[in-house]
Amino acid sequence: MTVIPMSDKPAIEPRLLKKRQKHSRVFAVLLVLSLLVVDNSHDTLGIYYEMATWTGVLLIAICVLGRSYCSAFIGGIKNDVVMREGPFSIVRNPLYVFSFLGVVGIGLVSHMAAVLAMLVLSFIVYYKFVVAREEAFLLNKFGEQYKKYFNEVPRWWPKWSLWHEPEQISVRPKFLRRTMMDALAFFLPIPFFAVLDYLHEMEILPVYIFLP
Repeated sequence: MTVIPMSDKPAIEPRLLKKRQKHSRVFAVLLVLSLLVVDNSHDTLGIYYEMATWTGVLLIAICVLGRSYCSAFIGGIKNDVVMREGPFSIVRNPLYVFSFLGVVGIGLVSHMAAVLAMLVLSFIVYYKFVVAREEAFLLNKFGEQYKKYFNEVPRWWPKWSLWHEPEQISVRPKFLRRTMMDALAFFLPIPFFAVLDYLHEMEILPVYIFLP
C-alpha cells in the first residue's frame, strides 16, 4: 500500500470529527421532529412513488457499501497518513461522496421534493466548511506531501483515470465494524418514513404542513 508517512505537527482532526458528529445528530433530531407534523401533499405518486423509493434505497445501499469499503483503507490511520489508494486515489473525500449519495437516497425515500432539496442544500453548505477546515488541517500537518495530493486529486468529482488499487491491504476489524454500524444508520429513515406515512394516513399524528 502506498501511503505518505505522518509529520510531527499536532493533530486537531479528532476535535473536528466530534463536532461534526454532534452537528449531524442535532440536525437529524430536528428533522425528525419537524417531519412528525409534515406530510406529502399528494396522496399517491403512482410509478414515480415507486421509482423514488427504490432509487433511494439503492443510493443508500451504495452509500453503506462505499463507506465501508473506504474505511478498509483508512480506518484507524486517518491522522497518520495521506492515503492515495483505492477510492482515495480518485477523489479526496470519498467518504463524503458516498454520504452525499445516502443523503439523496433519504430525500427520495421521503417522497417530498422539499425534504430532498433541504437535505442536499444543507449537506452542500455544511460540508463546504467542513472540508475547507479539514484541508487546512491536513495541509498544516503534512505540508508539501498533502499539497501534491491536493493538486492532483479532485475534491468531489472522481477522476477514474487515477484509480490505483494495491494487491492487498491491512484492515483493522474494529474500525471497519464501527464504520459499517455507523453507515447502517442511513437505512433507518426507510422504516421511519413508512411508519410516519401510516400514522398520518390513520390520522394518529396531526398534519399541519403539506409539502410537495
